[in-house]
Amino acid sequence: MIAYPNAAYAPTKLVQHWYTKTVAIQEPWLNAFPVDPGFVQTNIGNRAAGLLGIGKASITVDESASGVLGVIDASTKETHSGRLWKWTGEEEPW
Repeated sequence: MIAYPNAAYAPTKLVQHWYTKTVAIQEPWLNAFPVDPGFVQTNIGNRAAGLLGIGKASITVDESASGVLGVIDASTKETHSGRLWKWTGEEEPW
């Protein structure tokens, strides 16, 4: 039994980021990068917010989708590939 609720979430995200970075390096033709969609007001996001005692997640689905699409539209292999990005367009160091 895992002692911490949802303990597998962070490690699976780490693997996703590592794998995407590996693909970006090994496939020179491919612009591959993960985008963090933010703390989105979905069923899961709002449930997590409730468990944290903050009511609901911080951004709407439309805000997240618009931000993610903006990151994708602005991306190039040279500027984005293999890096982690926030839905806001900021690079997230990791």
